[in-house]
Amino acid sequence: MQLKRIFASLLMTICALVSPLTLAHEGHDHSHWTSPILHALFLLSLAAVGLACIFALYKAISRSSSRES
Repeated sequence: MQLKRIFASLLMTICALVSPLTLAHEGHDHSHWTSPILHALFLLSLAAVGLACIFALYKAISRSSSRES
């Protein structure tokens, strides 16, 4: 349990330090030839994170319901 707390603290620290740097860029060019590919990859990664959250929620609910019965 202690390792999970350390990992969570480290992850939150990294996100807090890196996120201002990523938001500080001037923007990107939508007319570049790689733009559709990168946008598609970004949307796919968002979908994958959403599916992972749904799967984790499903596992947690099924685990708690199996303990009750």
